[in-house]
Order: sequence, then structure tokens, then C-alpha cells
Amino acid sequence: MKKILIVALFSLFLFSCSKNDGVSGSSSSDGLLYVQTYSIQDINFTSAKCVGVLTIGSYPTADYGICWSTAPNPTASGFHVQGVFNSGSTVFTGTVGPLMPNTLYYVRAYAKDASGTVYGAQMSFTTLNMLGSTGGGLMDADNQSYSSVVINGKEWMRSNLNVTKYRNGDVIPQVTDVTQWESLTTGAWCYYENDTANGPIYGKLYNWYAVNDSRGLAPTGWHVATDAEWTGLTDFLGGGNVAGKKLKDNSTPALWDVTTNYATNESGFSGLPGGVAYLNYNLPAPATPPVTPALSDLFKWKTKAAYWWSATTTGSTAADLVWVRNCNSSSDEFVRSGAIKKSALAVRCVKN
Repeated sequence: MKKILIVALFSLFLFSCSKNDGVSGSSSSDGLLYVQTYSIQDINFTSAKCVGVLTIGSYPTADYGICWSTAPNPTASGFHVQGVFNSGSTVFTGTVGPLMPNTLYYVRAYAKDASGTVYGAQMSFTTLNMLGSTGGGLMDADNQSYSSVVINGKEWMRSNLNVTKYRNGDVIPQVTDVTQWESLTTGAWCYYENDTANGPIYGKLYNWYAVNDSRGLAPTGWHVATDAEWTGLTDFLGGGNVAGKKLKDNSTPALWDVTTNYATNESGFSGLPGGVAYLNYNLPAPATPPVTPALSDLFKWKTKAAYWWSATTTGSTAADLVWVRNCNSSSDEFVRSGAIKKSALAVRCVKN
């Protein structure tokens, strides 16, 4: 008798959870269309996944999904996303966003048929708080503006440097020929694959001689990040094993070729995969006839990796190397390594 009673109570519990009378669902005038706001999952800094349950009524369902707002009782005429059904189920999901960090949002599942729109009960959540805050921004020697972010007391540029002049107004030469680039011991820059379309997105790639030039590559009141500053940023974000994920941009449409698991941008740093040039490249011995290297040999990893100079040499007696940082599209890591001074890498600056 005791076992029978337990089973009966369990069955009653299942029935009450599936029906949810007046708790998180509502029905249309014919009483058959029913939608439930079931749960909120994967709350992030700029998004959250919401789950709804739909019972289709006697009319064809025209639309269903999740709507959201910073005000109570959001409607499908405002911000909303189409739901995606789980295979063979009445359960659907929708990822809401982009959202603002550290902000309270209200969500409701909704469904539409010929009789009108019905809503599930309202639920709410607060997005996670960014680790960085908005800085005051800056201008470079070309009068281009940049936004900035303050992370652990340091103000960083939020995009890569894209300037053609030193701080004193002298022009930094653009060099597109590999043989000329290889012979340089003075500052120069190039676009990735020498394509001007890459500049507005990823900035310019500089050799370290431009970084180290006494005329100043960084805008007035700023400097190229040192190795110690990169280390401080890495440590604040939890160490090299996880900092890359927190530094990578996660905007939509995505520029990284993998974003779901390996980019949150919770720091606000907005790192983009601008690739590198000449990182480990040395011209081959002279050949007859001369061989022109392929772009794929010279330029690597756009959409897959980001590399940034530091202003600090490694001090190694074995090689003339500079400390750099990189992150890639297939891991959470932020890696410290050395690069030859002839490499062409991106630059981020820090406020003095």
C-alpha cells in the first residue's frame, strides 16, 4: 500500500508540472494554443538561452519564440527571437541578445496563431557583470578615434592601432615587398595580405622597429603595452589558461571562426583575429629563377589567431626576440612567447 501511494503521488506531481495551470503559460480563446516560459540557461555577459514549451492549437502556429525587454511584460512586437524546436519535442529554445552586462531583463515565451498572440509567464534574470568598464577613448596622429576599456585600473585601447604616423607627425612607411621588409631595421607597417579592406577591421601590422621608435608609435598620453602590463592583464583575468576566452570579441556576426565555447569578451577588450605576417619567416637562399613567396607563406591565421607586440625584449642572448601575446580560435588560452623583430603584428596601447 505504501508503494502504491508513492507512485500515485509521483504521477500527480508529473501531471501538475506538465499542466502549469496559470503559472507560466496561457492559452488563446479556443483554449488549445498553450505556451510556457520554462527556464533561463547559460546567462552570460551579453546573452542568455531561454527555453519555452509549446502546445499547438487548432490553428497553424505562425510564429513562436522568446521576447525580452528591460521593462516588465515584454511583447513580440519588441525585441524577440524565433524559437528553435528540439527534435521530436514540444520544447524550443531561443538565445536572446545582444544584451548589456550587469542588467536586469524580463523574458516571456510567446506563440501566434490565427486567433492572436499568447504569452507564457514572465521570468527575469540579470546578465553577468563585465570585468572592464568604459574608458575615455583616444585619438591618434591621423585624427582617428578609438574607444577604450579600463581593466584592473589600466586603460586599454579596444581595437588595434591603425595609424600611419609617429606621434611627432613623421610618416611610417607602408612596405608591401617581402624582400624589402626582410631587410628593414627601421619602422614599417602593412595590411594583412596587403589588402586595404583589412585595415578598418583589424588595424595595421607593424614591425617591432616601429614599436620601439623614439618618435613614438602610440598616441599622445599612451604607450605600447609592456610585457609586465600584458602579464598583469593575464593574471587579473585568471591566468594564461583562461584569459584568451575573456579577451576575444564575441560580437555577431562573428569574426573568429569559433566563438561559442572560446569567446566571451567579458573583459571588454574585444580582441579580433587579425592574423600575423613574417612571424617566423626568413627569405630562402637566392634561387634561379627568383621565387616569389606565396601570401599563405607570409601572412597567416586571420580569423584564427590574434598576436600583439609588447614593448619589451626577452633579453635572450640566443636570439633577438621580443615578448608577444597571442590567443587563437580553438582554445581559451592567452599565450606568452617570443617573436623576431621583423615580424608584423598588431599593437594595443595603454594610457600613461
